[in-house]
Amino acid sequence: MSNYGPPGGTPPEPPMGGDGTPPPPPPPPPPAGGYGAPPPAGGYNAPPPGGYGAPPQGGSGWDVGSALSYGWNKFQANVGQIIVASLALLVAMAVLGGIGFGILAALSSDYECRFEDDGDYVCDGGTGFFLGLILYGLIIALIMIAAQVIGAGLIRASLDITEGKPFLTSTVFKFDKMGSVIVTSLIIAAATFVGTILCYLPGLIVGFFTSYSLYFVMDKGLAPVDAIKASVNLVKDNIGTALIWYIVGGLVAGAGAIACGVGLLVTIPIFLIGTAFTYKHLTGQPVAP
Repeated sequence: MSNYGPPGGTPPEPPMGGDGTPPPPPPPPPPAGGYGAPPPAGGYNAPPPGGYGAPPQGGSGWDVGSALSYGWNKFQANVGQIIVASLALLVAMAVLGGIGFGILAALSSDYECRFEDDGDYVCDGGTGFFLGLILYGLIIALIMIAAQVIGAGLIRASLDITEGKPFLTSTVFKFDKMGSVIVTSLIIAAATFVGTILCYLPGLIVGFFTSYSLYFVMDKGLAPVDAIKASVNLVKDNIGTALIWYIVGGLVAGAGAIACGVGLLVTIPIFLIGTAFTYKHLTGQPVAP
């Protein structure tokens, strides 16, 4: 009598397919790590190796102390050349200021007060408040134009310092971009003039938002209107940092006037170099140590 199963110890044969062929073998096991394993290095989800969205080299580490110390250290390292260039700037500004305010005094007239025959006390003449304010704003605007034209050379040399180059007096007196500098200065001066006659505060606001215009002209070679727009956008996008430096840097620059103006030979270069440092930081450019 035959048994239906295979002999003991022998595994049963797999069932035959419908056409008499054996079924296909089972699939291989999944690769090591399974479904949830992370993708291989450099895969789709790997971070880009410093592509377009990488943070700029100069985009971190700014504070007002760093800007001031950078300006001071670079001033000490280039003191001879800086003093010569600053003296030229101050002499030119003193001459222009004297001429400007001399003209203002000549165009202004004093009030004349007297008693009339009927006993009334009458005052007449004088330039008048608004006309005097207009004349004052115009003189300030003209002095600002001259200061920016002369100071553009110092800005160029300050930008050179942030790129690891020495401060050279010859660099200050290059005039290859003077056309753009003059037009930019005229536009800023006109806007500042209008702001000044509107009770002064708007003039300060104009000066604040356009404070990096000449840096864009000297560094990037931008046209006047483009440089002013770039400065406004830069300040607007970095309002906190820009405002802190505008106030502190301005106080440092102005502090030099306390010592009969002699201190300006030190404080103005420190301010300009610190502003170049801040400009490079805000525009994401590297700064030479």
